[in-house]
Amino acid sequence: MKSNRFVGIGLGLLVVLAAGSFVVAPGGARPPPVDFDDTVKVGLSLEERQSIGERVIPRVQVSYSQYPYVVGYRGLGQAAEAVDDPLIHQQFGYPRVVYVEVAPADVEVDDAGLLVGDRTNTWLPAEDVAYVVGSNATIADTTVTVPFEREADASAFADEYGGQVVEWSDRTRFEAPAGNGTTARSRIDAHHDRADTTVAERHRLLERETSVVVGANEPTVEAAIEAAPPNTTVLLPPGTYEGPIVVDKSVTLRGDNATIAGTGNGSVLTVRASDAAITGLSITGVGGEQEKENVSVEGWDSHTVEAYGYADSGIVVDDADRVLVFRTDIATRTAGITVRNSEETVVDTVSVSGAETWEDGFMGVTTIRSPIVLQNSTFVDGRDGVYMHRSPGITVRENRFVGGRYGGHFMYTSDGLFADNCATGQQYAGVVVMTSPTGTAISGNTVIESGQGIVPSGSDSYVGENTVVGTRQGISTNARNSLYTRNTVVGNDVGFRSASIIPTSRVVGNDIVDNHRPVNVGTGPLRIWSHDGAGNYWGAEVDTDREFVPSDSVDGRLHRDPAARTLAASPVVRGIRELRTTAPGMRPATVVDAHPRSTPVNETRLERGRALANGTAPTDELGCPA
Repeated sequence: MKSNRFVGIGLGLLVVLAAGSFVVAPGGARPPPVDFDDTVKVGLSLEERQSIGERVIPRVQVSYSQYPYVVGYRGLGQAAEAVDDPLIHQQFGYPRVVYVEVAPADVEVDDAGLLVGDRTNTWLPAEDVAYVVGSNATIADTTVTVPFEREADASAFADEYGGQVVEWSDRTRFEAPAGNGTTARSRIDAHHDRADTTVAERHRLLERETSVVVGANEPTVEAAIEAAPPNTTVLLPPGTYEGPIVVDKSVTLRGDNATIAGTGNGSVLTVRASDAAITGLSITGVGGEQEKENVSVEGWDSHTVEAYGYADSGIVVDDADRVLVFRTDIATRTAGITVRNSEETVVDTVSVSGAETWEDGFMGVTTIRSPIVLQNSTFVDGRDGVYMHRSPGITVRENRFVGGRYGGHFMYTSDGLFADNCATGQQYAGVVVMTSPTGTAISGNTVIESGQGIVPSGSDSYVGENTVVGTRQGISTNARNSLYTRNTVVGNDVGFRSASIIPTSRVVGNDIVDNHRPVNVGTGPLRIWSHDGAGNYWGAEVDTDREFVPSDSVDGRLHRDPAARTLAASPVVRGIRELRTTAPGMRPATVVDAHPRSTPVNETRLERGRALANGTAPTDELGCPA
């Protein structure tokens, strides 16, 4: 009788769960368009939107049958691809209606290729709109499809600016949609090659002949710089030299166990000449001001530049290109190195020691509109190891970030590479990407004992081959249309966080094991973390003959609770699982791996991650893998 009672409870649970979760696909009348500000918006980085300003951006809104929000697309290409994507249908349901905001009849194309005119806020069903493809109109260097209410207006636009008039049924001809992370991954080798070339060119600045020796030929560093011919070396013998110093000539300033000591006010060494080099120095006596009151910068990002780009620094590179900073140590209570408006500059093998508490410190390296190469360097304490603002194509590789708030901090910076770095003891995250850039590649990094591991955003990003151990949350999937693969996420409170409410990324081929919770799911629809018959490795306890639901209260405990393994095999749970497979409405915000792996993706890296988690892995003096 007792066993029958439990069966009855189980069947009752099954019925209750079914009744509570089932949602019938909406039908009936076509829903009207909504205010675009009320949609969940995708498309274009924040920097691109700021640059476009008040010009016309074609917009689309789509209502899906299994998604409670209306999705707004900036640009027609991504929307056109999404409405025909089977994976989108599986996660969001079918598109109930697609509305397109038509351009004004008199829209023009300016010299930058951008659309100029008044926004109409007129939304029509996509099939009732005429479209111009292949014209001179562009957004973010991509040809843009322009929608019109009347075919005659579309034809007039095509006559003026080129292109052809097509219908919604021809949407495969719309502009190329946003990438899916594979482009960012495919660029990594070429990115490294360009960085290698830049580093080799800058290192030639170290081969210059010595023309002036401070003390022997000139009494001060300033006098020696003034006396030195361009493209020669000024040598500083052992000793301490007074700062501040300005390098306004293309010379190499080489120290031989030399220290430049500032006064404790302002920056210590400022480089204002292109093709200058700094090497072999120690910098002390940096001032304590993080933000200057007398700085005025123009542009939409002026507030950010004024707040972060003019702090007292050990070294400032200001409007100078092709500068090298090499084998230099900086002790600072504010910024270590600030690089403003510089191209092809290299910071290599430097050490920056900042304030012990990040709230009191500032950035190890700050780049303002400067896609530098930063490599082989060490940053201890302070606020952020490297803060990157509008520095597209920047390279940050093989550095160590210890303590602080963030190891790497991307702001308005697309197409950056953050590779093979180690971040440990970061208060908030090993690396964070803000302001929705595109094309970021985060590859081969190790994050240990930090608040979070990797927190990307934006779109078309690649997060791959990273190891994240001992954090509160390993990797967040904020970046849309991105690829998360071959990561090793071990021994964290939460392995992955499925954070985007528009889950359009691919999460496949990762080793996600020994985390207290494999996955934490935010608001949104079903997430499918497998592709072409391949999924992720969740541990030896997972039954690979069925789909695995790491966000589920049962499957999510298999690795740490024997009772969960027994419950997972019970008839009741199997029945619920089967019902959820056949009834889309039975799935709340959920992650499903339809093809979980039976073996690790990278067993060597997984064992190293486990050794880091349990403290048996060899590490250097700063806690990074030896």
